[in-house]
Amino acid sequence: MILREAQDIVSKLLMPVPYDTFFSDHMSKKPLALLGDNTGNRSLIIGDDPRASILAGFAKYATELTCHIRTPVAPPPKPRPVESAAEFHELIRQYHSRGYTVRIPEMTDLSPELDRFTRALEFLVGNPVGVVAFWSATDAEAPVHYDEIDVIVIQLLGTKKWFISDAEPMLANTWKSLGEAEPPLGQHSIYDVGPGDLLYVPRGTPHTVRSTGESLHLAIGFLPVTTREAITAAIDYLSDLDRTLRMNLGKQADSYTRNMDARTILDQIRSGVAKLHQHCQSDIFIRDMLAHRHSRMLHDLPPLPRPEMGTAPITVSSKVRHHPLAMARLNVTAENLDFRQPGDQIVIHRSVEQQMRFIKDTPEFRVADIPGDVGDDIRVALTSRLVSSGFLEIVQ
Repeated sequence: MILREAQDIVSKLLMPVPYDTFFSDHMSKKPLALLGDNTGNRSLIIGDDPRASILAGFAKYATELTCHIRTPVAPPPKPRPVESAAEFHELIRQYHSRGYTVRIPEMTDLSPELDRFTRALEFLVGNPVGVVAFWSATDAEAPVHYDEIDVIVIQLLGTKKWFISDAEPMLANTWKSLGEAEPPLGQHSIYDVGPGDLLYVPRGTPHTVRSTGESLHLAIGFLPVTTREAITAAIDYLSDLDRTLRMNLGKQADSYTRNMDARTILDQIRSGVAKLHQHCQSDIFIRDMLAHRHSRMLHDLPPLPRPEMGTAPITVSSKVRHHPLAMARLNVTAENLDFRQPGDQIVIHRSVEQQMRFIKDTPEFRVADIPGDVGDDIRVALTSRLVSSGFLEIVQ
């Protein structure tokens, strides 16, 4: 995936709001509501029968269910293994009969279109993207709350009424603060949402939801890279270069918990912060640190699907293309090339930098098109390695 491709995928879902308007005026700043205009067929993002698409994953999802309710009157059912889509549907009805909205987490592989959108969003915001489905019965209500991540909501079936605070988003951290209670909704706007509608809710924005019919929606959650995260990445990167930052805090391993060696601990922390400040005066250090952070993010994503055994051998005449979910970063070290893709790291000799950059930046090509003064055996070997990792796929 390349930048223009990722922008086009996200733009399609946001229509008619321009791409730049969303990222400059709404992202982490204020809610967005796209109501009554399903230009991009958003309600079909997991297929023309969303219930069936979700129920087909019964083996994966039935044991992972969670739920919420505004005012409990009975305990919820327990998630459990089921043997069929029908049994999974019956389990969901049991939640609904007690007033609970069912939350189905980790909704991966629901559809190629959804996978492509989440991968494009990961490319653009520089962090992993998750998908959760919420399935509610009529009159189900959620408690007033806020999310610690930004959320794009796509209504698939039925109708809901959203109550979203008009206050400036708190941009909450990904953890609860000490003594934090349920947030007040305060002055708010009301949105009536139907199939195909889209809402964007920035993190730290209090809201609640009431179903006005049986309802099914997706919540696509993500966290843009924050200043705090960049500073954390800077100290992580510096610790790779400076052994003192990897040393235990205090004179012995339990000093921190026993409140020992207070002066040593204070000096260690202050020295580390001073070193970070000094290194961050360098633009090159910050540039390299951000590249390192992005490479780690890619490596932590789920790996790309690998080809089945017995695929045809690669030749110079073979035509290949990037896997639809492929993205990568190529880092050049003093001795090697470090190629990062989702869930994988490939270390290669620096002599093939030109060839690897071509492969990374060219969505579709023939093996013979790989440039540079190398033999065809090298072209075939590089292509074969990236086909086996899932980054490339053969065009039949």
